[in-house]
Amino acid sequence: MHNESYSFDKLSEFQLDALREVGNIGAGHAAVALTQFLNRSTYMSIPNVALDRVNSIHRLVKMPTDQDLAIISLNTVSDIKYSLLVFFDKESVKKIINLMTTAPDIDKKDLLDLSPLFKSLIKETGSILLLKYVEALNYFLKADSFPSPPKLRFGSIDSLHDHELKNNTQDVSAVLVVECDIFTSKRNIAVDLAIVPQSETFNEFMQSLFSDNV
Repeated sequence: MHNESYSFDKLSEFQLDALREVGNIGAGHAAVALTQFLNRSTYMSIPNVALDRVNSIHRLVKMPTDQDLAIISLNTVSDIKYSLLVFFDKESVKKIINLMTTAPDIDKKDLLDLSPLFKSLIKETGSILLLKYVEALNYFLKADSFPSPPKLRFGSIDSLHDHELKNNTQDVSAVLVVECDIFTSKRNIAVDLAIVPQSETFNEFMQSLFSDNV
């Protein structure tokens, strides 16, 4: 692997496109996994992939800012280290529950008031997306990263820096956010996913992507 140093502020358009492709490939793998989990055909919209400084994550995640979200997260603990987060808004949480159960309408329920069973369903859905993403990134980056157990929390976008990102906010240089819709025959589920590398990991991402080109 080359020892080339990459600056987030000086990436070429070709390099930015390659990072966006990382998001696209992971989203495709995640959608296939969700199809198997839901036991029904699903289709994914063309992902919208955005890259910016980590302190812009609240702007990049296209979810309501005035309500709590379901946030499922994990960290990789070896090789290339990064955080992965999946976001579902209340509407998508409701659709996931209705797809997998015969539960009554939960429109009037706060996410924090969901039953343990429903919370488990949301966590499992997000976990499948995250773990498939790690698998896809390992293949694409020729890496061997291992994920920590996924965690579920309900909170606002603004609370990320006090929770999921509190230990690495100062160390990361970029966040890659993938926004897409996953469709079944009856419902579409909005999904946002964020890849947050540590500062040294961002360089490893780039070296892995361009090891044959630099």
